[in-house]
Amino acid sequence: MFSLNDYNGSPLSDAQLTARHINEPLYEISQIKGTSETHPSLSPNDEFAGFELWNYTLSADFERPNNMKGSYVRSALLDGLSFAKAGRMNPFQYGFIGDTDTHNAAASNEEFNYTGKFAFETDPSHRLNGLPGQPAGQTQQVREFSTGGLAGVWATQNTREGIFAAMQRKETFGTSGTHVKVRFFGAWDFAGVEHSGDWIRAGYARGVPMGSELRDAPEGKAPTFIVWALKDPNSGNLDRVQIVKGWVDAEGTQHERIYNVAWSGRRTLDEVGNLPSVGNTVDVKTATYVNSIGNAELFSVWTDPAFDAALHAFYYVRAIEIPTPRWSTRDAVALGIDIPGGLPESITERAWSSPIWYVP
Repeated sequence: MFSLNDYNGSPLSDAQLTARHINEPLYEISQIKGTSETHPSLSPNDEFAGFELWNYTLSADFERPNNMKGSYVRSALLDGLSFAKAGRMNPFQYGFIGDTDTHNAAASNEEFNYTGKFAFETDPSHRLNGLPGQPAGQTQQVREFSTGGLAGVWATQNTREGIFAAMQRKETFGTSGTHVKVRFFGAWDFAGVEHSGDWIRAGYARGVPMGSELRDAPEGKAPTFIVWALKDPNSGNLDRVQIVKGWVDAEGTQHERIYNVAWSGRRTLDEVGNLPSVGNTVDVKTATYVNSIGNAELFSVWTDPAFDAALHAFYYVRAIEIPTPRWSTRDAVALGIDIPGGLPESITERAWSSPIWYVP
């Protein structure tokens, strides 16, 4: 997906970089075949990197790939910064959306209303146990399907033209299927916004929305971001909201760091910025949970504490729910069987904003 070479093995030309930049404004970060934000082998310090990964090659022998490089969008965003640092076009300057990728005329985006990817998966036994004669590898692939993702679009009007214009400017976000809403603005000065009820207007008037660039850093200023997330009324409360930052240093080395910027409860960050777990209310025997933990809404105004005006960087929001039962847990309870195949009992649904890029 994100190879740095063309089909002939040659480095991407300037024309190819420009074509990708123009023709690929958005990237599908979540769908029924899993998420493609990042992978634990690529982001070993990201405690949430292992979420709903469908690690297979599309082949008859159900192989799992050995090399994850070039398959996940966070590393692609970093490669895009490397191109930009070299004075070339950034071919991987993507906004984010989610999508379903189902083939049965159903969205299948909800864990509690999951009907699978294909028509035969409307039966929970077929989803978990496979069809008669189905190869075991294929049955396991179906078990590891996620719910479909969703796309969120901040359009100025609910028309085809308005929605497509918002997608073109990348004012979009993706979710793992949950109806979480996310807003994200960046600026050089959002002083006082946290005490204002009109922060959306301030976000547009004094800054830029998700999918945009920040340029012309004032002397001594670091970028400041407005971050907001609202829960899905039919899903789990919000655990936390994070900002994922990526940058390329003066020597060309790529870096990433995750900042917890808003969270539920009275938890406190440790000395390196990590946050204790929110807990887990899932009852596996009944495939239920309670919203006794987490928040309905999270808001923060956050300034990058390690900004270097000379370095290209990106920032995006990741909003994470409290644990809720995975669809396979619900199906296992309905069928009266154990959860098969080493599947997780619960998952933490999430939403991702499109990035904001800093360009020196």
